[in-house]
Amino acid sequence: MKIGIIGTGRLGSAIGKIWTEKGHVIMFGSQDPQKAKKLANSISTNANGGTFKEAADFSDVLILAIPWSGAKESIKAAGDLNGKIIVDSTTTAAPHLGGAIIRITPSAAEKIVKWAEGAKVIKTVHTIGVESLDKLLFGTQQASLFICGDDLDAKSKTKQLGLDLGFDVIDAGPLINARLIEPLAMLWIELAYNQGMGTDIAFKLLRRRKSK
Repeated sequence: MKIGIIGTGRLGSAIGKIWTEKGHVIMFGSQDPQKAKKLANSISTNANGGTFKEAADFSDVLILAIPWSGAKESIKAAGDLNGKIIVDSTTTAAPHLGGAIIRITPSAAEKIVKWAEGAKVIKTVHTIGVESLDKLLFGTQQASLFICGDDLDAKSKTKQLGLDLGFDVIDAGPLINARLIEPLAMLWIELAYNQGMGTDIAFKLLRRRKSK
């Protein structure tokens, strides 16, 4: 799959590295294309770098791996996104992890639908620390990844990317349910930092096996 990643920070570089190892081809997009190219060169021959628009035009799936504060501007710079699958992994955390910038309604993902007219928006990859992305097994349990979106094909492609990362992927329904799963990021931050549990934590949906 051709994956564009908007952002060259810790999240973008971590998922980009894992996906290239799974055979996907990556293009990082940045306001500084040389920075994106440098990151790509440090990761894999299956990665390249360029502008936001170049990453968007290249991709089958476009990942937003940037701070929420830069989302609207980055989407605008990416150009025409009609029909594009956009995976929103933004976290609406206030500076210094002090709380949420926006409330549950509407969700960040629903705002992105309006900014990226005609795009197929999926919400996911926002409820775990970057440090755990290459070690998603906790004992014998895989960390759960919740995804939601309205387009079934887009959701299917995103689910595969989640499986490639190593998650137990949970379909959480239509995009409006981003209002339910986005606050999990706030809970993760609260537990990891304010409650002192550290970043080596993840959420898990447990299923009881039906007796025969």
